[in-house]
Amino acid sequence: MSRKGWRFSEEKILIENYETKTIKELEAMLPVRNADMINAKIKRLKASGRLGKGKDEEAIQRAYKQRGKEVFFTVDQVKK
Repeated sequence: MSRKGWRFSEEKILIENYETKTIKELEAMLPVRNADMINAKIKRLKASGRLGKGKDEEAIQRAYKQRGKEVFFTVDQVKK
C-alpha cells in the first residue's frame, strides 16, 4: 500500500476552509481524500500549530444536520 502525501494546495484548501466547512463539504473540495484522511490531517495540523481555531457555529449546525441529528446547544453553551 502506498501512502499518498498531501499536496501544498490540498493543505491550503483545508487550512483556509476548516473553520467554515463541514467534513462532508471538505470531502467535496478534496475529491481524492475521504473523511478519515481529512480528520487525520486536521489532527496533525492542530498538533503542529498550523490549525488552531475550531469550527464556527454555522458549520457545526450544518454538520449535525448532515448527520441527521438535531442540535440542542450552541458553541457558546459548550465552552462555558
